[in-house]
Amino acid sequence: MALAQPSPKLQALLKDFQQIASMSGYLNHSFDPPQLRLFFTLYGRVMLVSSAEGLALAPRLQAWCEDVSLRLREGSSSAIMPPQIQVSAPQVLPDGRDYLVATLTFNTKVTETSYLRVRTAVLAAYQEAVKMREAGFREGGRDPLAGSGSDPSPEDQETPAS
Repeated sequence: MALAQPSPKLQALLKDFQQIASMSGYLNHSFDPPQLRLFFTLYGRVMLVSSAEGLALAPRLQAWCEDVSLRLREGSSSAIMPPQIQVSAPQVLPDGRDYLVATLTFNTKVTETSYLRVRTAVLAAYQEAVKMREAGFREGGRDPLAGSGSDPSPEDQETPAS
């Protein structure tokens, strides 16, 4: 008995998701016509001044991952299963620079008619990971602990003139 071949549309959807995942991670898949099962790995990486800074930034990176995970679930109308999150200990690149990396793994199933919500949510998550890699927390990477509407820290407040 021959297995059902995936439709050309499902094959095109796979290529689209593979392109998105190549931004900051990778994708495994399996065809289960009329569905496509997708298994994503997304990396959020922050460059550090020192490994001590990495220990201090680990909770912020964990919070960033939880924020991305929540938006993945909400944006996909819960079609994406809850991601697994792992934050590494600080590591050193061969050139001597320190970095901290978080890995989000998540999966979903899409059909020819249900892929748009998932695609939009996944694309946004991978774009956030690219921003994190390029800018970190300091210069525009989305930081769920900064700019949350809370009062600025005392060193950020200006002293009123008398």
